[in-house]
Amino acid sequence: MKKNKFKRSLTEWKAYFYKELRHIGLLLYVGAIGTTMNEIDVLKKIASNLTERKNSAALSNYRVLCSNIAFLNRAFVTAVGTLRSLHAQIEFSLENDLHLNPQYKSGTDLNAFVPIVSRLQLNSFSVFEKLAALTGPDERAHITLESVSALSRGFDDYNDLVTATRQYIDSIVSDSYQLCLLDPKSFNYHVLVSLNSFSKYATKSLAHALFNAEVESALNEFGTIKFKDWAKSHITECNHSTFAQKVDFLFSVLGAPTDPDLPDDLKNLFKFSSEFTHIGYISTFFTSTTGAEVIFGDEDGPYLPSTENFSELKYEILETACKALLATYIPSLVKCLEKLLLKSQADRFSALLHQNAAALSDAIATRNSKYFFFIKTGLIGSSSSIPLTCMCGETRTWLPPHATTDLYCTSCGSSFQLLEVDGDGGYIIRSNGPAKIIGANVPDFHDLPMDEQIKLLKQCEEAAKSAHGPQPGGQPDAAP
Repeated sequence: MKKNKFKRSLTEWKAYFYKELRHIGLLLYVGAIGTTMNEIDVLKKIASNLTERKNSAALSNYRVLCSNIAFLNRAFVTAVGTLRSLHAQIEFSLENDLHLNPQYKSGTDLNAFVPIVSRLQLNSFSVFEKLAALTGPDERAHITLESVSALSRGFDDYNDLVTATRQYIDSIVSDSYQLCLLDPKSFNYHVLVSLNSFSKYATKSLAHALFNAEVESALNEFGTIKFKDWAKSHITECNHSTFAQKVDFLFSVLGAPTDPDLPDDLKNLFKFSSEFTHIGYISTFFTSTTGAEVIFGDEDGPYLPSTENFSELKYEILETACKALLATYIPSLVKCLEKLLLKSQADRFSALLHQNAAALSDAIATRNSKYFFFIKTGLIGSSSSIPLTCMCGETRTWLPPHATTDLYCTSCGSSFQLLEVDGDGGYIIRSNGPAKIIGANVPDFHDLPMDEQIKLLKQCEEAAKSAHGPQPGGQPDAAP
């Protein structure tokens, strides 16, 4: 499926920033006469250009972005809310010894993981909900030309969003990793390294609130280990120390994700967010330089290029966050519960978690997709208006002269491809149901007599049995 014109990949975002930088001369290059610049030439170039930046350009459809962000953010919030609701049921089951597998029952060494798993989930929810709060759509209801500056996006906005993103992907990969392993030494390493860093600057009140005598004794034991031995000691172990290694390990255990680009997207997002989190030169310069912006407008009111560019990044992050929840956290939690709980209990929660995942997956699939429409030959280019109803429910009326640039849904951003059909037929028989050919002089399928509907459905059933590849009407490349 072709990349939708309303969406930029993380790689494309990187290229976008590079393009911006090229305009201000920050990238190194070979001189016109073929001589390489030395360090002073580069320093002067940076010094002379670091104080101004070319105005941002809006490259997407802002209205579609807002619609997609609102839709996917609701789906994400719902999925996280469902996980929080399920947590109460999972916790209740984990507290019942009758539901636990023998090696995790009270009195066993591994029973310590029971409260840990419950706590890990609660920690995750706090991070998930923070990102959800920062990835909602822009509020434009009362924005006027006089107040449009309220939509301007700069350093604080990027810093908040990307820092929350970094926390999210760190948390979801790290927690998924621990849920998959349930290994004492690995978890000890994860917590003790964190506690060791926290204790270096924690105030007395914070330390008193967090560290009890048992934790103090564990930290003291950890303190006897040399730094070079932290990753493999008598109490700690870390076989996958980097973010990328944890990502690769997770997908080796959980299986390849539906989106084959997700592992690289997570790694690239980690690097991208590091630039902001660590206050890199480029990210700070790009987001903190201010200047006058051109005011754009659509049916919902005025907006600014920086608003649209920020929303484009927000949607890209939100989509990756949803895919990560589907491909890492939920299956890791399922795998964890299969270890802790008896099969009957684990299967019950597995079904509920997969149901939650399916709802979120369906929501992602409806955004920025590609759909086929079957249309009578000769209708395109005529004086007729052509209604195109998207799978999301939105109908776009394609007006003469039928510009191909208008072949997309204004609600979900999906693109439309029209296939012209010759002859007197009225319907296309697809494996997932009959589709009326646009412009055909026949009733809609549901207006047909019942016997005619049954006849067509039987033909669809036969088509489904004989299908060996992607069919028109499937996802992606579906006809409504």
